[in-house]
Amino acid sequence: MNGWNWNEQFETLQRSLLPTSAVPEVVARNACQFWQSQEKLLAAMETFSRGWFERRHRGTRAALEASERMCQADTPVEALRAYQEWLTGASERLIADGLACQREWMTFGSVLAPSPTSPAGSDQVQDGGRPERELSDHPKAA
Repeated sequence: MNGWNWNEQFETLQRSLLPTSAVPEVVARNACQFWQSQEKLLAAMETFSRGWFERRHRGTRAALEASERMCQADTPVEALRAYQEWLTGASERLIADGLACQREWMTFGSVLAPSPTSPAGSDQVQDGGRPERELSDHPKAA
């Protein structure tokens, strides 16, 4: 094992584990950010699930009402109209589910993704949200 000094590596590890005055501040800030993020995620999930259950309840009630109207219809046209009204509502609820899911993923992304101005994203951010060093690797378009 040429070039590998175990003592030096071990001492470096020990020094990195020694407490410094900055460590408690960083740990406290990270812990607070973590739990604040958890709170935001839980609130978003609660909002999403509450809306989902409300749409399911409305869908169940609408299906029951449509079934009753279809069974009491005097003509096939009336039955088809009741079915069509239910289907329109079901489609609207499905679209609402998709939009709510998109909002949920956007919330997750904003909570979980590091901000370009945070210490973790220390590269300068330019157009498109990509770091400057990444942009400099590509030739500029004329």
